Amino acid sequence: MAAPPDPYFSHWADHAATRTIAAHPDAQVYTVAAGITPSGVVHVGNFREIITVDLVARALREQGKQVRFIYSWDDFDVFRKVPVGMPQQDMLKDNLRRSIADVPDPYGEHDSYASHNIAALERSIEPLGIECEFIRQSKRYRAGAYAAGIRKALEHRDDIRRILDQYRREPLPASWLPLAGFDSETGRDDLSFSWDGDWTVTYTVASTGRQHAVDLREGGDIKLPWRIDWPMRWSVEGVMFEPGGKDHSSDGGSYDTAKQIVEQVYAGWAPQYVAYDFVSIKGMGGKISSSSGNVVTVSDCLGVYEPKLLRWLFASYRPNTEFAISFDLDVLRIYEEYDRAVQLAHEPEDGSRKDKKRQVARRTLDLADPAGERVVPGTKPPFQPAFRPLSMLLQIYDGDIARARAHYESTGELVSEREGAMFEQRARCVWNWIDEFAPPDFRYRIRAEPATLELEGEPRIALERLVAALEQDPKASDAELVPHMKQMFEGLELGPKEFFPVVYQLLIDRPKGPKLTTLISVMGIERALPLLQASLA
Repeated sequence: MAAPPDPYFSHWADHAATRTIAAHPDAQVYTVAAGITPSGVVHVGNFREIITVDLVARALREQGKQVRFIYSWDDFDVFRKVPVGMPQQDMLKDNLRRSIADVPDPYGEHDSYASHNIAALERSIEPLGIECEFIRQSKRYRAGAYAAGIRKALEHRDDIRRILDQYRREPLPASWLPLAGFDSETGRDDLSFSWDGDWTVTYTVASTGRQHAVDLREGGDIKLPWRIDWPMRWSVEGVMFEPGGKDHSSDGGSYDTAKQIVEQVYAGWAPQYVAYDFVSIKGMGGKISSSSGNVVTVSDCLGVYEPKLLRWLFASYRPNTEFAISFDLDVLRIYEEYDRAVQLAHEPEDGSRKDKKRQVARRTLDLADPAGERVVPGTKPPFQPAFRPLSMLLQIYDGDIARARAHYESTGELVSEREGAMFEQRARCVWNWIDEFAPPDFRYRIRAEPATLELEGEPRIALERLVAALEQDPKASDAELVPHMKQMFEGLELGPKEFFPVVYQLLIDRPKGPKLTTLISVMGIERALPLLQASLA
């Protein structure tokens, strides 16, 4: 593999871009492509294909190339299975074996089931800075855009059958034609075909016996099967880069046969290719599947992960590496890793071995930025509160993001409008995670009303000392409370391990929580005192 001429272009997407340029050195426009069948909710596993192409498209643009990024909605495919959890299950079952583009929307919001799933994905990727040209294949086929491609497949049907038979246990019959489609009356795909050797295809409907002739040039409901459709569209669109899932990438898989078909039938080329692995969700076994109801969408992810962080997560792994998106406590670790990468990327280079890590972090973050903004080495990154302390603060403030922001502004950490916008975004993600996904032992709330514990002996003495210290210094900061905590146990056998659970119980109805001095100073001593004093009455 030839290295990019500029060492800055060191990411796997840069190498894919360089291979694509080398394969088409004289191209004026570099066409990159992705696509999915909207047969169910478009999930974050499908998103891996979109983001893979987007990263390579950006890498091409940054090497000075004009790029056309097309995203095909394969909504002319057959509706084969009703996904679990969809409304109107009976209606959907009645529409099996029809084109997805013709199945009614079970939510009643769009003109079809396909349109509903398409709109949800297109809306969800807007914050991610992905710019592509969406193509609905049902419209292209029905407009006759692929008439020449279908006819060429028919003319080379023996060549195509020979290519496919290399990998089939049972060879295709000699009468086989590379056609699929739907009856214009029933909408179903139970068709057999004949061809007149020119532009007319005639089909017979198995369920009704009806025959119907179609002039390919006029469009209609005739299409190519997937294994022929894919290379045909490569030739029509001039696709130069397109990834595929590992199920398409195995020996004899659809990419293997498509490479041969595009060269031998369409006199075209196979695009530069990377295989991508599955994305799983922490706590769910196996790959994500919309038909089984095992679905997490891009919108779900953006509820917990900032757009740049979500892009960074995908950009950090090579496409052929499987990884999991977490919604459990691993969310804290992922945010911490991301924040460390931001700090590393902003460090100035000093000629040490660490420079390589700085360059990798910087390039990954540059590609991850939705707006394409680059990190400048040696500059100070915008302030972002770490996930863990922010989660503590938001819980103390009962999810009040404005109060949490005011806290960081009062400390002088959050100063600019940009930092304020970044803070708001992160705070929403943190609170969504706490509210929806955090384990019970991570969550807490400040008591709304005091509770009373019967305390005698040393526990009561320690609580009296704590209350006295807080009453004496009601504006004490976190740091100023630390000496009081140390003096509280002088002359007592009781220690923090035995006493602090009592204080936590009085404040948050739990035996443990965030650092006690931080908890008291942030919630406010005036709010803490009534909760502690009640047990001394």
